[in-house]
Amino acid sequence: MSRRFAKHLNAFSFIFFLTVILGTGGLTIFTASAYAAGGTAKGTIKIKDKTVDLKHAYLVKGPDAFDSSKTVSTVIITPNDISKEITECKSASCASGITEGMTVGKEDFGSTTRVVYWVVTNDGMMQYSGNDDVSALVLTTDTADRMAGKLTIDDSAADGPKIDVEFDAPLAKEFKE
Repeated sequence: MSRRFAKHLNAFSFIFFLTVILGTGGLTIFTASAYAAGGTAKGTIKIKDKTVDLKHAYLVKGPDAFDSSKTVSTVIITPNDISKEITECKSASCASGITEGMTVGKEDFGSTTRVVYWVVTNDGMMQYSGNDDVSALVLTTDTADRMAGKLTIDDSAADGPKIDVEFDAPLAKEFKE
């Protein structure tokens, strides 16, 4: 083998190596960033004898179930990363169909606005929905692409959950249906 050929072979090997390594890394970065952006949550849901440690938060938007001309914002708070599942959903109801965690939003009841929430645990076997005064949800950020704050609810006297969670939820997906 000539020296000239060996130099070209070494250069080719190095370029091939970089292509494979960077290409694979680039694919990994692209795949991860293709999923819905998730935020953070820190807190718990306690309902009966079950405690759920919350770690992830996602803001999703979609048409109101009762008036499709209105858009509603819902924060999904979960113990597990559901970025991929949200990305694959075609509707807001799909995205909020979790089996562990909670959803929270605000609902206008005409003369008053309430915080509405739905808690689900035990792989979907235990569920509780309720509403509370808006003072239960203290938002530090409420923009089109991010919702952050603290939710504190104690419905344990009615066999409901005790919720204490801080969250920072970037917009993960906006749905048309």
